[in-house]
Amino acid sequence: MQETSVVAELSDDWCDVTADRAEDCDLDHLALAAELSTEVHPAHPFFGTALEVIAHRLTNDDVLCRHHATPSRYSILHLTWSHREEIGGCPTIDADGEWRHIVAYENAVDAALSESAPNGTALSGEGRKPEQGPTGQPRAEAPRRPS
Repeated sequence: MQETSVVAELSDDWCDVTADRAEDCDLDHLALAAELSTEVHPAHPFFGTALEVIAHRLTNDDVLCRHHATPSRYSILHLTWSHREEIGGCPTIDADGEWRHIVAYENAVDAALSESAPNGTALSGEGRKPEQGPTGQPRAEAPRRPS
């Protein structure tokens, strides 16, 4: 991650699409904006809103966006990867507001996951799904070399 990017303030669970991280991420970053544009439908609160995808979560289908008309506004949306216009409340808006609101949301989620762990131990993978590859499937573990 670029240290000058606001995304650097978030956990390692986020991939900064504005940084040069091709070696660390196998997701097509151009596909994120295309899917967001496809899924947002006329009844969605962000229909017609110019959003720039600046990061995506490695462990699920969340994208972090900056609003072009209000650069101090950010939103976390959860894509479905249906490759079609959605209906109802999808894609869901998980967080929306100024940068401090996004950071507070992320901190609250992390705190809730830590508190819900039995005997005070941290949940495996911070309670999130395993990292996903470009098809939305969990990434395969690297084969182990024989000793």
